[in-house]
Amino acid sequence: MSRNEPINRNELAERLDNDFELFKELAELFFDDSASLTGRIKEAIDAGDMEGLRKNAHTLKGAVSNFSADGAYDAAFELETAGRNKNTGGLAEKLSTLKTEIETVILDMKSMIEKGSF
Repeated sequence: MSRNEPINRNELAERLDNDFELFKELAELFFDDSASLTGRIKEAIDAGDMEGLRKNAHTLKGAVSNFSADGAYDAAFELETAGRNKNTGGLAEKLSTLKTEIETVILDMKSMIEKGSF
């Protein structure tokens, strides 16, 4: 996988035992969950709630790890770490990076669904 690919498709297919129907179901759940979690991360940042930031970023990190999405994983990890360390510097930029990574992952998922394969 090149760093430009949002999802490592080979790893994803292996992780899901090549079950594309399962992927579609999980992707649909992710579409909703990622929007909700990203919103909660923003709310936590706005409120200065570093534990809320840590918790929601951790949950989102786990969700993207299921899809072998390294860029989104790294972005969520950065926010989780900031929350854990109570480091408020650069949170807006980190959130922007996370949103971009998540959007890219979702577009890649939708492309796979449209194509009908990993």
